[in-house]
Amino acid sequence: MTPLVQICIVVVTLSFVALVAVTSVAMVRVGQAAARLTATAEQSMAQIERIAMETQALLVSIREVVMPAQRAVTGLERLSVRVTSLSHVLLDEVEEPVFAVAAVARGVRAGAVRLASLWSRRMQSQPFSNHGAHDDE
Repeated sequence: MTPLVQICIVVVTLSFVALVAVTSVAMVRVGQAAARLTATAEQSMAQIERIAMETQALLVSIREVVMPAQRAVTGLERLSVRVTSLSHVLLDEVEEPVFAVAAVARGVRAGAVRLASLWSRRMQSQPFSNHGAHDDE
């Protein structure tokens, strides 16, 4: 073999060795990056699991609060219906007598005003027959 071929073989061999070395370093770095990515993913999964558990606990708490709140709302609704019906009954029972009393009061007032005006006119139009003297004298 000629020295040129031998040099070419050595250069090719060295380039293969360099390529293997670079590939080995790259594989080590890729392995390290994969390990860091795995560790980060595991931390993220742990946090996601913790968030999921807290969310489930929150939903359980909300369910525990919703049922009594619904019962309270139902009770308030029944109470408002009863209060409304009671107020209607009171208005029906009280309204008519109150209006009747008010009408009687207006009538009495109008009658009293009419009598007072008639009496004052009569007193003004009639002169005193005894000119201020007492009847018993």
